[in-house]
Amino acid sequence: MTTMSFEPTAEQTAIIEADLVSMAIVACPGSGKTATAVRRLAELRKRLNDTKGRAALLSFSNVAVETFRAEYQKLQGTTVTDSKVAIQTVDSFITNYILKPHCARVMKSRRMPFLCLGDEPFLSAYKIGEGKETTGVADIILNRVSGETRFYRKVGKSDPIALTPAMSKLALKKLNEFAATGGYTHTHGRAWARWLLAREPHIAKALALRFPQILVDEAQDVGTFEGEILDLLIKAGSDVSLIGDFHQSIYSFNFATGDYLRAFSERDEVVKFELTQNRRSLPAIVNVANALARTKTTPHRTTSKLHSGAFYWRYEEDKARELMSTWSSALQAKGYALADAAVLCRSSDMLSELTSASVNLGTSAVKHLASAALERDRNGDIAKTFHHCVQAAIHLVDVPNTFAQQVKSPERGSDIAQLRRLLWDLIRDNASGIPPSTLEARGEWLTKLRTNLASWLDIVEEKTKFTRAATWTARVTARRLPETGPLLGGDLGQNDWNGLRLGTVHSAKGEGIPAVMYLTSKKHLTALLKGTSKEDGRIGFVAATRARDLLVVAIPLDTKPSVIKKLHNLGFMDWDRPGR
Repeated sequence: MTTMSFEPTAEQTAIIEADLVSMAIVACPGSGKTATAVRRLAELRKRLNDTKGRAALLSFSNVAVETFRAEYQKLQGTTVTDSKVAIQTVDSFITNYILKPHCARVMKSRRMPFLCLGDEPFLSAYKIGEGKETTGVADIILNRVSGETRFYRKVGKSDPIALTPAMSKLALKKLNEFAATGGYTHTHGRAWARWLLAREPHIAKALALRFPQILVDEAQDVGTFEGEILDLLIKAGSDVSLIGDFHQSIYSFNFATGDYLRAFSERDEVVKFELTQNRRSLPAIVNVANALARTKTTPHRTTSKLHSGAFYWRYEEDKARELMSTWSSALQAKGYALADAAVLCRSSDMLSELTSASVNLGTSAVKHLASAALERDRNGDIAKTFHHCVQAAIHLVDVPNTFAQQVKSPERGSDIAQLRRLLWDLIRDNASGIPPSTLEARGEWLTKLRTNLASWLDIVEEKTKFTRAATWTARVTARRLPETGPLLGGDLGQNDWNGLRLGTVHSAKGEGIPAVMYLTSKKHLTALLKGTSKEDGRIGFVAATRARDLLVVAIPLDTKPSVIKKLHNLGFMDWDRPGR
């Protein structure tokens, strides 16, 4: 939605022009909340113009933040940074204003806190348990329950497993030892930030004076620690407004269940608003969404020039790859470009089966260098390429634990500055750096990579004080690389439907896509039909509401007639017999 054509609805106008109060804005899918939030931010900025206070707009993804920034710049008619406004991720806000400047005190660290992603070699010193039950510090996650901090073990995107009291005690000891180095993970950082604000309320007061108005987008994703941090800022004087949708809460593995948004909206001092017009999807899709979530959203769009609607498509579960070919042909026959379509899966395991490849290529240093090659060659994203090279360097070179943070803005003339330049050499020169991703992964690509890294490490030792890791060769192996074919082919899945986007539902959160197929198993279909009371159902709801024009739910061939009837009752039609 462009700023020139934006005409706010009565609901949007009420939000944009509301008093300076805390608000709960429950927004349906495709409701134009980006445009609404940005205009509310501009209104807050205008009202705060003669004060020292700033307005913050926070979200949970970099993509959302970049979208907000672009929309705000269009609205203001300038690309110059507005000093009265902060548009950041929630994690960035916590890091910049709480963690880095203050949390070393509660972490009992002598250095500024630094983020760890979980696979840094030095983390091997911080583990609990034995054998198969060993848990690394990065896999220890925290939750707040009834005012207490509880310890859990992360298990992919499955529900975390609670630690026993004895293991929790050991986990606390290791976390404190880890924190003393200055290190933290995202989940630990939120815990330390909450503890800092609770222990030093004058910091919360200073932040509230600096940010008297805070907007939080995708507020159904607020976890227990973020919720308590917001509450501490509210107590200190900030007005906090949340924008979100209970029905799109799909991050329970991170203890974000939508409960905070729901409870917040029921507070007496909070003014509640709704955005009930879906400006993304056609009526057939909106009707399905309403039936699933038991809502009364209204569609803004009415027609499409292309074949549209909500359908189900039977497929044989052991022939999902053949389905992709058939679906691609059907899309093109209906006038859709493959680039305007997506197949969304409930899990990364199902996605891996479709691509005949692991979603993550390689392990240790190779994982990051493979990712760097793909970002450089396929996407042209040099910033992400460099990020992966930095992570690879941590596995290859004996650098300080704070290297990933220091390399972003190194001191001029320092060894870290020199190593940064050498990392860019890895990216720029295919011949002597990271080989092209079009080479055979386990063959020429890995062979060239090993040779080039050996020479590169010689240069590192010659031009800096750093030395190669003693076990660097053991970190450059073929493990989890594609068995055959090029690295790029392994990532995309070598097939005849290249160009069709395949991804998890979580990867498409916040998007609008012209044509969507939601690929289900019997379990996932059952969850979808039960609506949004459970997370598996909400994941299906999010998949369905990504679709702008065409929604197809792929269901197992032997789906029972009783289940088919439920699909019809929800508003789906049979793709093969759309009139029935």
